[in-house]
Amino acid sequence: MANLLLGGVVLLASVGVDLGGVFGRASASASQISGNQIELRLSVQAETGEAVVAHLIEPGGEQEAYPLPEASDGEYLIIVEVRKLNFIVVFELLGEEAQSQPLLLTDLGVAPAVLGILGSLPEPPPSNPNSWGWAGLGFGALSLLALAIWAMPAAKNAKTQPDNTLQ
Repeated sequence: MANLLLGGVVLLASVGVDLGGVFGRASASASQISGNQIELRLSVQAETGEAVVAHLIEPGGEQEAYPLPEASDGEYLIIVEVRKLNFIVVFELLGEEAQSQPLLLTDLGVAPAVLGILGSLPEPPPSNPNSWGWAGLGFGALSLLALAIWAMPAAKNAKTQPDNTLQ
């Protein structure tokens, strides 16, 4: 059982993001508890002996701070229940006064489906306004060609018939 749990931790760490600086890899996973609640697991590697805090920030909204206890040498981990939302996460190493770059939970490895984020369709390629110009030019040329072909028999008949106008 311990090997299985350790394998899960290694798998979670391999999905994460390397934060750089005083931080190592960070990862997150989540499972849905109820309609609007998830169980969130956050982990980060940092220098040992310091306190680590995870700031969960609503995009354009409030912020909550969670202290991460040291689970093993240099590995900080917390499991909390939060609302189902793609929070912005900033890790802070107290004592060093260092912060990580802000990342979304999905950047750290949380499946978008758990957060209720549906995949989007690929965007169609942008239309080229010049292609309509070329199409218009081609259509105009075809129209002039059709007009010329239609007018040719009338011009031919005008040359062969005598002019009966009074002078």
